[in-house]
Amino acid sequence: MVSPDEIVPSAELSVHHDVWGLCDFRGEPHPTIHAANAPRLSSALQELVQLLGAEAEPGEPTYYGRADGYGLEAPDIIDGRGPDLTDAVFG
Repeated sequence: MVSPDEIVPSAELSVHHDVWGLCDFRGEPHPTIHAANAPRLSSALQELVQLLGAEAEPGEPTYYGRADGYGLEAPDIIDGRGPDLTDAVFG
């Protein structure tokens, strides 16, 4: 989302898919998918910072995760699995 406000223009970027995270929404780790996509998210965020000339500010944490630098904070892995978020995704 972009706001062309004359005083303080802003842009907001949100991700709505599990391909950026270390685990899918069911909590299953997917390291190959994460390794392929996390660098793309990081690169896109860094490009926006460079293009806009302003450092990004992380948004509020959500049920699905929180920003960490130019990516997503790793979830807690318990017994080899991340959190199961399907109640919010599919319910």
